[in-house]
Amino acid sequence: MTLSSDQATESLKEIDRTERRSAQAYRYAYSSPFFVMWGVIWVAGYGGSDLYPHDAGSIWMALTVLGFLGSVAIGRQRARIGQQHPGMNRYASWRFLASFITMGCFVMATFALFGHAGWRQQAAFVPLLIAMFYTLVGLWAGLRFVITGIAVAVLTMGGFFFLPAHFLLWMAAVGGGALILAGLWMKKI
Repeated sequence: MTLSSDQATESLKEIDRTERRSAQAYRYAYSSPFFVMWGVIWVAGYGGSDLYPHDAGSIWMALTVLGFLGSVAIGRQRARIGQQHPGMNRYASWRFLASFITMGCFVMATFALFGHAGWRQQAAFVPLLIAMFYTLVGLWAGLRFVITGIAVAVLTMGGFFFLPAHFLLWMAAVGGGALILAGLWMKKI
């Protein structure tokens, strides 16, 4: 049996669609534990900031370092079992560190420039930055990243404007919860 030119073309298109869906599913599954871990960090960070407002900077610094180390540990564990991120190679780990430091420096520089901003503005800025990042990544990696980014942005803005007295608790529950739920959603392929 021979295939016609149209049948062969359609078969190749179907193979391409299947390959793209498979790669997208892999990216979702790979990202899942990172979303869950950072969601837990948000719950602890925003909750701790509400309970101990004078120690918020120290709380976030410790949790950010813990999150970075946790991200490295998850990535290394995945690589050991043969699930290395497709974009990672032996040179990529310094890029990950440099990206993390760059984002931290950007946030600190922004806070230095807009130091007159209140604690709520500062507490809303980073989630909005992360929401933008997830949305931009999602334009390339898959709709679930876009939906997560939009959800984090909308929930952040909603809490900022409608629950100003409880914004930190809102972000702990809803912001952290959104990341945890996104991680669980991404795990489901």
